[in-house]
This record gives sequence, C-alpha cells and structure tokens, in this order.
Amino acid sequence: MTARARPLPQAFPTLPREAAPLPRSDAMPVPAVPLVRWWALLTITVLAAFFSLIMSRIALDRSAFVLADIAVQVDFEESRYWQLRLEAVRLQSPDRILTVADELGMVYPDSVKPLEVAGIGEAGPDTDDRWVDLKVLFAAGR
Repeated sequence: MTARARPLPQAFPTLPREAAPLPRSDAMPVPAVPLVRWWALLTITVLAAFFSLIMSRIALDRSAFVLADIAVQVDFEESRYWQLRLEAVRLQSPDRILTVADELGMVYPDSVKPLEVAGIGEAGPDTDDRWVDLKVLFAAGR
C-alpha cells in the first residue's frame, strides 16, 4: 500500500499575490528625516564637546599665565624685602648713629639724675625686675 504524498508545512505562510506591497513611485520619495535628525544631534554633540574642551584648555592656560605673573612678582618682592632688611641693618649700625648724633650736636650727659614717679617702676605680683626698668623707660618717653 502506498500513501499519497502531501506537501510539507511551511514555516512562514505566504501572502496571496493581492496582498503584496505596491511599488513606490518616484514622484513621492520617502523622507529621510529621522536619519538627518540623528546626524544633526551627533554633530551638535561633537561640536559642544570640542568647544567645551577648548574652553577648559583656555581656562587652564590663563591660570598658568596668572601663576607665572605671580611668581615673578613674588621674586621681585622677595628681593625688595632683602634690600630693605639690609637697609634697616645699615641704619641701625651704632657707628652711623654716632656720626649722625655728632652732626646734630648731641653729647653724652655729664651726670644722670633718675626720676621717680609714684606708681611707675614698682614691682607687681607677676613682674620680673628686669621688665620694670623697661616699663619705666617706655613710660618716661610718653
């Protein structure tokens, strides 16, 4: 006995010929707007990243120039500081003070007369004797 051959079932059903899509006419092209939007968005993003990178680099370079200017100014002020210290030492020299005092007609006194003022020069509970003499000198200069 022989059986009749049947066709195998198809994995995807075929559409009838009437349901096939119609061919497109050349008069109405398909708009490519979605693809253009993605390219525009990508271009804008890349340009924004590029310009932000450039701006950050400019800011860093500007800061480097400011730091270089400050370093030059610090060097100048440091040399000026040491010149002023040298000048202060020269002005405080006892030999210079003696010559200026002679030019002004200053002389050493023949005798020293201490002045006693009530309330000045007395040792308090926490004062040291050597500081009392300094306080007397400072108070007399007022």
